[in-house]
Amino acid sequence: MVVTGASSVVPSSFRNPPHYMSLMPDGANSATHGEMTVKDAQYETEAILDEYFYHPNTAPFLCPRVMQRFGFSNPSGRYIASCVEAYRTGSYTSGGVSFGTGKYGDLAAMAASIVLDREATDPAIVLDPAHGNMREPILKLTNLMRSMDYRTHIPETLDGHLMQTSYGIKLPSIAAKIGNGPYMFPSVFSYYLPGYIPTSGSMVKTQLASPEASIVTTPNIAGIINGLLSLIKYGLGSCKEGLSTDPGYGSCVEDGQYTESYGHLFYEPAANSSLVEQAEELSLLLTAGRLTKDNIDKIVSACSARPDAGSQFRCLQQLVVTSGEFHSTSEVTHATVDEASQPAPARKLQESSAPEDYKAIVYYNLAGGVDSYNMLAPYSCSPIDVYDNYRKVRGQSELAEGIGMPLDRLLEIPANNTAQPCSSFGIHEMLPALRDLYLDEEALFIANAGFLSAPATADNYRDVLDKTRLFSHDGMSLEMKLLDVHDKYVGTGVGGRMLDTLYQAGINANAFSVDGEQELLVGTPGQGDSPFIVNSEGVVEINDDPSIENMNEVIKDINGASTIDSGVFAETWSSKLIDTFAKTELLKAELDKVSLQTTWTADHSDAREFKTVTQIMQTAAARGVSRDLFFVRTSGWDTHSDVDARLIEKFTRVNDCIRDFVAEVKALGLWEKVTLVQFTEFGRTLDQNSNNGADHAWGGHHFMLGGSVKGRRVLGKYLSEFEPGPENPLMLTSRGRVVPEYPWDAMWYGTSQWFGVPEGPDMEKVLPMHTNFPSELLYDKEQLFDVLGENNDETSTA
Repeated sequence: MVVTGASSVVPSSFRNPPHYMSLMPDGANSATHGEMTVKDAQYETEAILDEYFYHPNTAPFLCPRVMQRFGFSNPSGRYIASCVEAYRTGSYTSGGVSFGTGKYGDLAAMAASIVLDREATDPAIVLDPAHGNMREPILKLTNLMRSMDYRTHIPETLDGHLMQTSYGIKLPSIAAKIGNGPYMFPSVFSYYLPGYIPTSGSMVKTQLASPEASIVTTPNIAGIINGLLSLIKYGLGSCKEGLSTDPGYGSCVEDGQYTESYGHLFYEPAANSSLVEQAEELSLLLTAGRLTKDNIDKIVSACSARPDAGSQFRCLQQLVVTSGEFHSTSEVTHATVDEASQPAPARKLQESSAPEDYKAIVYYNLAGGVDSYNMLAPYSCSPIDVYDNYRKVRGQSELAEGIGMPLDRLLEIPANNTAQPCSSFGIHEMLPALRDLYLDEEALFIANAGFLSAPATADNYRDVLDKTRLFSHDGMSLEMKLLDVHDKYVGTGVGGRMLDTLYQAGINANAFSVDGEQELLVGTPGQGDSPFIVNSEGVVEINDDPSIENMNEVIKDINGASTIDSGVFAETWSSKLIDTFAKTELLKAELDKVSLQTTWTADHSDAREFKTVTQIMQTAAARGVSRDLFFVRTSGWDTHSDVDARLIEKFTRVNDCIRDFVAEVKALGLWEKVTLVQFTEFGRTLDQNSNNGADHAWGGHHFMLGGSVKGRRVLGKYLSEFEPGPENPLMLTSRGRVVPEYPWDAMWYGTSQWFGVPEGPDMEKVLPMHTNFPSELLYDKEQLFDVLGENNDETSTA
């Protein structure tokens, strides 16, 4: 390949993707035929599949992911290389036996290289603390049902209800209860990402991956523990947070009769066996013999007080399925009293009046990459007709409307910013609540913002963000939550670091996720409280009908401190379980006391998350805190197709949430103390794709709202031209992607100040990249908030 200006021929090459289809389509008149044929489409499809199949990255991509499904969360480089070689050669030999056909991509050879390698078969490998994995919830449930001989049954007597017509295994909404389920993936990314690193326990420091740990959250821990205990005690039904439905007969009584169930566990221990022998047998069947002697002794001692053999055995089963050895494939080594580092006791609730300086930030994540150019579009612009440019770049022509927003479907708002190319902009028609808050000076936008570690242009962005996986969901989402591209504070999120600084200043604060484990909320281990993880229904108590006295204390003891060389996956489960007990006991009683002040007109899952946030806010005084940080997420914004219809649906739900949430917070008298900040991992391409959608891009627009926000302004800088070139350094040449001019730090900077983070080292910890930007690209507290308590309607500039 010859490169202009190069002194010699560069030893590189490139080629266009395979292309067989003619560019001459059929005409509008059926008599006018183009040259597109089914045969050509088949050739092109076959060619691109071959390109993917034989790509050199295919085997290195597949092997570690398949290994993780076989139970090896952190396979070594040697192990992966062996798998890659087997996949590429189609052959693997072990013990003199060969597997595979010798053809590229042979899965038999690949599977053999995984299950027969020394890293999978050497007994000594189990002593490696990083060996193994966290087990998926649905696999733990099926393990229990298969090992303990679950069978359905038809009751001999009916309690006044008709006989059920089906006695199969009914597990409705199982993923919502325990974290995952069969054939129910929430997205193309399944339930978890392969590189997920737990946010608590020893794995934070070691940076080992544990994909399944991302769904080991407070609600899911409560769901799986309550579900397994219910199955053991009452059979498969709805008793005490059971995993199935109410069969319509019988009663919830732990008497070994299982009258209110579709079926139960039929396994019985050997006759005349001792409790120790029974516990060892359960260890073999349920934990592959991993249950430690120390835990066996604790379990036997606790269950020996039960009055009969049946209840004793059910007690043994219950305690075994709460252990770290059951929930992971780790070997556990328990610490002695001297070795154990005793965790700080959970802070007790305090009776006090609501703190007068209470403040809360609600982080609203529109996950998937919202098409923010249709959320905030140009409206009235001169001398450059930005709206016309916007419609053209979004596909408008004489033959098509494109995917841009027509003027009559936009809610006009004044820009109130002389630096903008437009005197007014238009908010999407389905967001009237956001429009009303903007006009009431309680909401603002920042235009052309996104993740940046330093200012960038189309010419240098790859050098500036050389460590960032641009345009990818998991990469950009993680960077958005961490805001620490150089890992100065590894394993922590921007929200967690913010609470760290408040804790060090003597300000009590809590973090809450209403949508699973979130890196955003993770702070430095040992500083402040760990995040609460709740769901849209609030908090569920664990084991509220214990079979033995002090049963929850026994469970905590079984999951007690381990040594430094103990398996990290069991340690992670145990630390999360104990933390869940503490969080649940701390919060549930207080949430039961609060009530809503308004009528919520929306009852979908997104609205229920916001409803939960307002209920938790009311417990601030009892928790003894003056700061709360909440994470709320609405998914489904990855609009690669039918973007217009999808945005109508999604923005309707956003509008519901904003309308009802703001009304409730105002009724609670907290509106001036609450700020909502909206983020999404990236914007979308201005160019439309062939499916009337838009693809992954970068810069976009986001909003914030609150009673103290200095609103009615569009900050940042909206582009006036959308064609790439020397005069437009923020437009990339591919697909209408925009380089953001303003970093996420622009909104976080002033918001952190409002929340109580001082300038200097504390701010540098919260936003370690903000000093890379000039002051005009950051907004301080005075620019974002009405710090004097009076909204300011003077015209401002960016």
